[in-house]
Parts: sequence; structure tokens; C-alpha cells
Amino acid sequence: MDSYPDVYAKLALAITSTQLAKQNAVQEFGIGEDLPFMFMGWRGDRLSVMMVFCRADMKMPVAQRVPKVAMVSEVLRGVYWVDSITFIAEGYMSKAPWELKGKELTEAFVAQDAKVAECITSSHISMNRHGNPEVMLMSTPYNTMLGKHVLWGDQSAFSQGFGKVFQDAPVLNAVMLGLQEDRERMDQDEQEQVVGHLFSNGISVQEFEPPASTL
Repeated sequence: MDSYPDVYAKLALAITSTQLAKQNAVQEFGIGEDLPFMFMGWRGDRLSVMMVFCRADMKMPVAQRVPKVAMVSEVLRGVYWVDSITFIAEGYMSKAPWELKGKELTEAFVAQDAKVAECITSSHISMNRHGNPEVMLMSTPYNTMLGKHVLWGDQSAFSQGFGKVFQDAPVLNAVMLGLQEDRERMDQDEQEQVVGHLFSNGISVQEFEPPASTL
């Protein structure tokens, strides 16, 4: 198992993985196909597990996806005992948000505002030594060209205390709350039941390390 000793190495893996996944999705499904939500769960410097929503989930309103995000995050913490999570999602970004004059990013993109681009954002959430959540975001803009080719732009990074960045971000708040869960270790039967519930709800699970009870 490869080692990813800091947040930059973890985000680099997330970005390269999702860029490949996006290119493959465009080739297979065409323009306009968003990637499902993706979660990378870390134990220290090792990638322990990866979980991915199904494509049908992405057709639901965001508010309906939040409970499912919370469920996945709680399993990452409660079953796999991860200590940080990288959450990957598609969205929009602007390098000059002050020029939007209060307009929402989605609205500006639909209006073909040149200052707004589609992007994939990788958000790495962890706890500092005081037990407070911290986050680093890395957003990568893209354009889909003729021939189903994805052209990637320059990345933008932002890092700060969680509350200042995501006070109005319900999905990322759900990830953070799941990571803060302090639970007793489950036995193997309990873990298999919980993970089986994820499968029945359309969540794909790829383990790189075994659940906590088998360590």
C-alpha cells in the first residue's frame, strides 16, 4: 500500500483519479454526465476505503442526498475508523466571485458567464490536534471539447477552519459530522451488516484495508 504522508499527497491522488474517471465518463455517457459523489477514507497516511454513490443518486435534489452522505460518512468513521475523508464532487467555480454581484454560480453558468466554469472539487476534511475540523479544497475547472475530450484548467486551492468555509454547505457539514462521530468498535458481524446496508442503497465500496474489527 502506497503512503500519502500529507494533505497535498492525498489531494493529488484524488485529483488524478477523478480526472481519469471524468474523462472515462464523458467517453462512455457523453457531455453533461456528472461524476457521482466519491469518498476516500484515510487511516493516517494510507487509503483505507473508497465509497461512491450510484449515478441515479445524482438525479436527486441536493437536500435528498444529504442523509445518504451522512450515512456514508458515519460508516467510514464507525466501521473503518478513518481519521480523515476526501470528498469529491462536481460543481462550479469562479476566480472572480466578487464580479458576480450576488448571482449564484449555477445561475451565472447557465447564463454563459465567462467568469464561471464547471469544476471538480476535492475537499479534504480532518481534525487538528485540538479536535477541531479543518478542510483544504482543491478545485479544478474543465471544459468538454469536441470529440468528447476534457480540457483541464489551472487548479485553485483554499484552506481554513471549517466553520468559516462551509457554514452554508450542508453536504460537507454532513461529512464533517460523520468524521466527528466517536463510536465503540463494532464486531465483524455488525460491520458486515452495516456495509451490506450500503450496498443495498446503491453505494459502491472498494476496500484497500480491512474494517477496523479485523485489524
